[in-house]
Amino acid sequence: MTGPAAVEGRQAEVAVGIDLGTTYSAVAWVNGDGDPEIIPDVLGDPLTASVVGLGADGRPVVGGDAKQGQADGADEVAHLFKRWMGNPAFRLPLGGREWTPAELSALVLGHLKAQAEDALGRPVTRAVVTVPEYFTHPERAATLEAGRLAGLEVPRLISEPTAAALAYGLRPAPGTRRVLVYDLGGGTFDISLVEIGEEEITVVAAEGDHELGGRDWDDRLAGEVLRGLPREDAAALGAAPGALLVEVERAKQALSARRSAEVRVTARGRTVRAEVTREAFEEATRDLLEQTGQLAAKLLRETGLDWDGIDGVLPVGGSTRMPMVGRWIERTSGRPPMGGIHPDHAVALGAAAQAAILLEEEAAARPRLPGPAGDRAADAPILRLGAPRRISNVVAHSLGMIAESAEGDRYLNSVLLPRNQRIPSVATRPYQFGLKGDGGDEMEVFLTQGETEDVEDCAYLGRYVVTGFPASRGGRRTVVDVSYAYDDNALVGVTARERGTGTDLEVTVHDLPPDVPDRFLEAPPRTASREPMTVYLAFDLSGSMAGHPLSEAQRAARTFVGQLDLTTTAVGLIGFSDRVDVALRATNNGADVSRAVKRLEVGTTGIGNAADPFDTILELLGGTGGRRFSVVLADGVWAYQRQATERARRCHEEGIEIVAVGFGGADHEFLKGIASSTEQALFTRLGELSTVFGTIAREITETGGGR
Repeated sequence: MTGPAAVEGRQAEVAVGIDLGTTYSAVAWVNGDGDPEIIPDVLGDPLTASVVGLGADGRPVVGGDAKQGQADGADEVAHLFKRWMGNPAFRLPLGGREWTPAELSALVLGHLKAQAEDALGRPVTRAVVTVPEYFTHPERAATLEAGRLAGLEVPRLISEPTAAALAYGLRPAPGTRRVLVYDLGGGTFDISLVEIGEEEITVVAAEGDHELGGRDWDDRLAGEVLRGLPREDAAALGAAPGALLVEVERAKQALSARRSAEVRVTARGRTVRAEVTREAFEEATRDLLEQTGQLAAKLLRETGLDWDGIDGVLPVGGSTRMPMVGRWIERTSGRPPMGGIHPDHAVALGAAAQAAILLEEEAAARPRLPGPAGDRAADAPILRLGAPRRISNVVAHSLGMIAESAEGDRYLNSVLLPRNQRIPSVATRPYQFGLKGDGGDEMEVFLTQGETEDVEDCAYLGRYVVTGFPASRGGRRTVVDVSYAYDDNALVGVTARERGTGTDLEVTVHDLPPDVPDRFLEAPPRTASREPMTVYLAFDLSGSMAGHPLSEAQRAARTFVGQLDLTTTAVGLIGFSDRVDVALRATNNGADVSRAVKRLEVGTTGIGNAADPFDTILELLGGTGGRRFSVVLADGVWAYQRQATERARRCHEEGIEIVAVGFGGADHEFLKGIASSTEQALFTRLGELSTVFGTIAREITETGGGR
C-alpha cells in the first residue's frame, strides 16, 4: 500500500508499555505531544489489580471485580501468580480447570490491552512488557508466552528498574547521573545501579530477590493482627485469608499517612476489628527492610562503590511509599529519596517510552514515502526530543553448566558467563566429547543460572541436546565449540560447531528429566570418558609487570580460561614476586576465575624477584587426581634461578606438567629449565601473550592434556 492511506496507517501505529506487576499492573502510551502517560480504566483508576476471579457467568474476570471478590471471601481467586512464573509444575485451579502462571498473566495482559484499545480507539497489537531485573530465563520466556496468549507481539522485555530509570531520564538534565533504582514492588525487589546520561541509559549492575516484596509486609501485618486477637476472632479471620489480606493491604497504605489504622473483616457471621500502629508494623517488618539494605550493600561492593559515589536513590514501586523506606534511604545514603516521578507509574511510563523508541527505530529503517507527507511521517518524533534514545542493560544471573569437579568426585555448577554481563552478548566454550562414530551421537548440556557451585541452588534452563555429528569410522574424541548468547531480552540461545570438521551441529532444548537436579547430587560415574584436569596459572607480579604488562597478562588469562572445557578442568591462580600468594584455589567456576584475575595487582607480593611458585604448585597439585598443569609467566630474570629450576624438577617428577611462558627480559634458557619439555618453554612478545595462552589452552582441551 502506498500514498496517504499508508502514511495514515503508519502514523496510527501505536505500541504500549505494560507494567505486569505481582499485585498491580498498569498500561501506558506515548501521546501526541511525545510524552508517556498512563491509560486509566473506565473508572479513572491508573492501576489494575493483578487478580483473576470468576464472574457471575463463571468466566474469568480481572482487576477490581476480582479483588472485590477476594475481599468478599470468594473461594476461587488467583493472585500472586507472577511469583511462580516459569515454574512448569505450578498450577492454580479456577473455574473448573488448572491455569499456569503464564495463562493467568495473559488474562491480565489481555485486560490491559482491551483497556488501551477502548481509550485510544484503535487496535493495540504490540507491547513492551516489564519484568523484574532478577527474572531468570524461564521466567522471561514465560512472560513472552503470556504476551503471545494475550494476542500481543512483545518486541522487547524491559527490566522494571531500567524502565523506571528511563522514565526519570525523560526530564532533561546536563551530564550523567549515577543512580540506585530501589524497586520494591508488590512481590519482587530489585536494586540496580544505573547511569542516566543525556543520550543513553546504562545499567551497570543489578541485584534482587523475586520473592521479596510488599506482599511480605502485608503478611507480617496480618500476623500482627492475628496475634492480638482472642482465639475465636483469630479463628474466624483464619477462615477468610483473602479478605484479611485485602484489608491489611488497605491498612498498610493508611499507615503510610497515619500513625494507626483499623482492620475490620467480616467472616463467619462476625465482624472482627483490630487496631494496628505504624510503630508495631515497622518493628514487625524491620528485618524485611534490612534484607533490601543487604542487597544494596552487596551491589555496591561488587561495583567497588560506596554511598558517596551515588548521586541519589530513586524509589520505585508502591511499597516505597512506606515511611520506613524513605527514612532508610536518607539515613543510609545521606540524601533524601529522589523524586519527580510517581512510584506506581514510573515502570509503565518507562516501558511506553521504550515502545516509542522501538517504533522510531523501525520508522527510521523504513524507506520514506514520496512527497511531503511521507517526509513528515518519517521525521515526526514519537517520543519528545531530549529524551535518552539508547538503553544498555545487563543480565542479572550468571550462566553456567553442570560440570565435574577437578577430582571427578562430584558435580558442580560451572559459571560460563558471569552476572552483570552486557547484553546482547555471546561467548564460546569448548566441550570435549567422545564419539561412537555411528552418526547417532548425542551430547547433552545442562544449562543453569546461579551464582554458586551448589547444583541445588541453580535455576535449570533445560537439557540442551547437540546432534548432527558426521558419521566416522570407529570412535574418536572431538571438541565441540558451544556458543552461548544472551539476546536483548536476556534470553539464552545456544549453537554448536564441531571444531575438527567445522560442522554446524543441531541444538534442541528438551524438558528437564524428572531426576534433575537429584542426579547431580550423586558422584559422577567412574566410567566417565573425560579425565579431570587441574591448571594453575602462576604470574610474576614483580615491579616490572606494572601497567600495560599486567593488563596484557590479565587479558591472556581471560583468553586462556575461555578456551578450556570447564566441565572437566579446574583453574587456580598464583601470584609471586618476593613471596607467593594463592589468589584462587582451583575451581570450575569461570566467574570466580575472572574476578580473581581482575584483582591481580603488582606489589601485593612485593616488587622484587626473590620467590618462585614451584613449592606452592607442588603443594596444591601433589595430592590432586587427573592431569595436572601449571602455566608460569615470567617477564624478567629471577633472583634465584638455579633453586627455582630444582624445585620445578620436583614438580616434573610428581607428574605435574609445567609450561613456561616468557617475554621482555625473561631468560629463554631458564624457561627451558623450568618447563617439562623444550616444547613447553615459550618466549613471545607482550602483544602476542593472549594468542600464546589461547593456544596452550586449546592444546590442553583438544588433547585431554597430552602433547
